[in-house]
Order: sequence, then C-alpha cells, then structure tokens
Amino acid sequence: MPERPDLEYVVPILARELAGAIVAAARVDSPVVLRVLLPERLDALLSGVELRRVTRRAHAVVFELAGARALDLVIAPMLAGRFSITLPGETRIPTDLAFSLALKDGRELRYRDEVQMGKVYVLARGDYDKIPGLERVGLDVLDPRVFTPEAFRAAASGRPGLVKDFLMDKAALDSMGNAYADEVLFEAQIHPKATVKSLSEGELDSLHAAVARVLGDATRTIARRAPALDEKLRDFLKVRGRPGQPCPRCGDKLRRASVHGYDAIFCPTCQPEERKGAAAELRRGKRAPG
Repeated sequence: MPERPDLEYVVPILARELAGAIVAAARVDSPVVLRVLLPERLDALLSGVELRRVTRRAHAVVFELAGARALDLVIAPMLAGRFSITLPGETRIPTDLAFSLALKDGRELRYRDEVQMGKVYVLARGDYDKIPGLERVGLDVLDPRVFTPEAFRAAASGRPGLVKDFLMDKAALDSMGNAYADEVLFEAQIHPKATVKSLSEGELDSLHAAVARVLGDATRTIARRAPALDEKLRDFLKVRGRPGQPCPRCGDKLRRASVHGYDAIFCPTCQPEERKGAAAELRRGKRAPG
C-alpha cells in the first residue's frame, strides 16, 4: 500500500491539482471497491460537487467535497492502489481502473487498483468512525513535537503482541505499513517477532529513533526524486523486497518470515530472535520469587 512517505508526496500534488475542480460524473469500473455510506445514489451525491480540499488521514486520502451537503470521498489504497490525473482528451482506459471522477475541465481523477483490495468510501463529512481503521489515528511519526521518546514509550506501555504489529497499528502510530515496518526494525536491529513487552527502555528509544529516521529519510528521498504520481518508489529500501540478498550491514543473507499473515524481511545476524536485553529480562524473571 502507499505508506506515509508515499502519501506525503502524493497528497500535496492531488491537493494542488484538484483544488476547486468540479465533478461532472463518477465512474465505477470495479464495484467491489465502492462503499456508499449514505442512502442516495452515487451520481446524485457527486455530480456537480466541488473538490474543496485533499488531505490525509492515516493511510487514506480524504477528498473534501462541497455541494448541497458536506461530504467526504475517502480512498484507502491498500496494497496496490494508486492515483493518476489525466489530461483533457485522454480516452484510453487502463485495465486496472477501479474508480474515477470526470471533471468539468476535461481532466479525470483516476483510482487504479489491479488487485481490488483498496476501498472508496462516500460518507458524510467527518464520519470516520464508519471506516475500519480510521476511527482513531495515533502519534504523528513525522512531527517531532508529538512523536517524542516519552510519547512512544507510553504508546508501547502494556502493549501485548509483536513489535511489528505495534508499528503497523494506525491507532497507535500515524503511520506505516508492512514495507516501512521492516525497514524500521532493520534500522533498530530488532527481530520482527520480538514482543513489545520484551523490549528494554533503551531498545524502545532506539526503535523510536529508527521510526523517525527511516520515515523522514524516505519522505525526503521521494520528494527529491519526484516520481510520477502513480509511481511507487521502493528501490532505495534496504531490506524490503530483497529476501535472499546480502544484508547491507553485515553481508548475511536476508530472510523472510511470516508475521500474522504478513511477510517480514530481516537479517538473522543483525536482528537475532533472542536479543541480549530480552534474554537478560527473561533470566531476571526466572530468578524472581513467585
């Protein structure tokens, strides 16, 4: 899916290009992606509305619509979703087109999704509690005023489960997905199957620094390289998409593991499954009277 660094690049482009545009018609090529959370028909809701603003909420893009009533068009791109804006007169329809808005100036906003995992929601303004995963949004990982070591440790405190699940929880952290969770864990040298409660305070601080550094560097890299709107850059990542290749830090072969339905790419040498801090905590726990 487009992750935070991707959306930091894509959303401002959409906002700049679409602000003030008027919708002429909506087209649905893949009905499975569409969720209209209002009783009216799609054409009645969207025809003639103005695209007032484009913003981001967690992993979704929010198009604020102004018309007879206040609406939001929310697109959660998920695994393979991407956006494009056509020039006037473009008639070629890509095979992965899922949903589009024809604009009165002749352009078209297209949401493309070859695996049809993403979702397009039309709902009353701000009704995010009706969209799974958008009810609550966690700490903004790119805002150093909000994403402090203390706030990160508080979010992790008492957290059950695996550290990779924690990193991908949008209600805890805003936000990252599978690819950047792997990059952050590699940077912090933490195994993807480590539990949050096994991490020492020092390891949590290291993980916090890795989140800020990896996502910040990726955001700057994408902005500098300025790809096409529908292009997702991943070639600069250190471990994601590189199983079987040498670790860029130690040279060992990168491996793949399964973490609750997601794959994880990691280095078995740099990210050992039993870390020194965790092993020491385990030994202390065994010695404690009970």
